[in-house]
Amino acid sequence: MKHSILLLLFTLLFLPGIAQRQNAHHTLQLHWGIGNITRQDFTVSPFVHQEWSPINFQLSYNRSKNLEQRLEVRMSIYNPSVVEPYPFNSFYNGLEPGLEHHFASLELNYALGKNIHQGNKWNLIIGGKSRNQVSPSDYNFGPSATPSPLFLSFGLDVWLNVQYELSDQHTFQSNLSLPVFSYIYRAPYLGQDDQFFMSLTSHNGFTEFSEFVKDGHLRSWNSSQRVDFDIRYAYVLTNRWNIGMTYLLAMNFNQLPTKYSQVESVIFISGEYKF
Repeated sequence: MKHSILLLLFTLLFLPGIAQRQNAHHTLQLHWGIGNITRQDFTVSPFVHQEWSPINFQLSYNRSKNLEQRLEVRMSIYNPSVVEPYPFNSFYNGLEPGLEHHFASLELNYALGKNIHQGNKWNLIIGGKSRNQVSPSDYNFGPSATPSPLFLSFGLDVWLNVQYELSDQHTFQSNLSLPVFSYIYRAPYLGQDDQFFMSLTSHNGFTEFSEFVKDGHLRSWNSSQRVDFDIRYAYVLTNRWNIGMTYLLAMNFNQLPTKYSQVESVIFISGEYKF
């Protein structure tokens, strides 16, 4: 099945004579948004953590010619807590304030696709996307130790893009990504085990990160599910500038080594420069 999907992508990307474009079109987009995250990670806690955050940014570069190319960098930070932070007595420092949890995420994605239908009003693009995500977290439980599980996800997705031109000034597009395979590292139960401490012995950040990557595993759909979907609206201001809005829905579910569920939704406002 995997080989068939890869063969289909290769054929669509490199089959000549389908919707060829003569001139390259480039766009640069900056997005800012307010997002909501709901996460349950049994590696650390059975509680469901939910929070809104205004710290969501995305930078996108698009190039359209014979092939459609898209490079995106997205960052988000959330500080959820099951209860309100509370002060506690520390054995060493006396009264200390409690801290909220801290979830961060950094994604770098590159998509390459072929326009298989180019009509007067709408286009359909199909291709593949390289997905790369680093998500460090800190769970703060008062005077107890603070587990800091790291989540790494690298993989190849099937990428679908639909573009629709409502009028000369109003356009819509939507993207859907589904994984073909994923290479995932997740922290052990409670965030620490013997292998975790062995990975820290170098006391070098880059070496530690590479050791965590080595400890990852290939995952298929039966143990790791992910869906990324967005819908975008753009209003044409001038030949060079657009403004718009985007709704993003990202769902991430894992079963190994423990159950992990995360649903994130973000509403972005955006500016776009065309060149």
